[in-house]
Amino acid sequence: MTLEEVLELMNRISLVDDRVVRMDETEQAAQVTMWAAILRDVPYQFAGRAVGEHYAESAYPIMPKDIAQRWRVESKRRLDRHIGTFEPTHYPHLDPDNIPGYRAALRAEREGVRQGGYEPVAWPELMAGADLVPAGRPNAEYLRTREALQAAREAARRSAESEAVS
Repeated sequence: MTLEEVLELMNRISLVDDRVVRMDETEQAAQVTMWAAILRDVPYQFAGRAVGEHYAESAYPIMPKDIAQRWRVESKRRLDRHIGTFEPTHYPHLDPDNIPGYRAALRAEREGVRQGGYEPVAWPELMAGADLVPAGRPNAEYLRTREALQAAREAARRSAESEAVS
């Protein structure tokens, strides 16, 4: 979050909980700087949701660590859900033989997922466009062959039993 976003977030928080924002201007400046440093990786929209979730669960004033902790859990969940396949069709400008470029693009994609810029792609979503093979029905030739094989096995079993008895 930028300094301006932190100011906006703290302004919104102060409408609900006046215990959070300091009254002295020097303390306010230090507080905003500290919040901005702690929340530098947290997207503004997520911080707003995290504030709402915090006050839904707790009566204590929110601290930047509460928002940052929720973001760490969310970003880990996002990375765990992301399968990390690299789709070359999304990067037509990238030369397939350029290994450093490929690695840089892959790192950028993962970082984008972690930071909330890209949505993670999970296996079910990846497979959603795949055509499923419909269940088949055995044809007449298969059924005849299967019956003949079963009859041959049964005959071999009976033959072995009769030889064992005698």
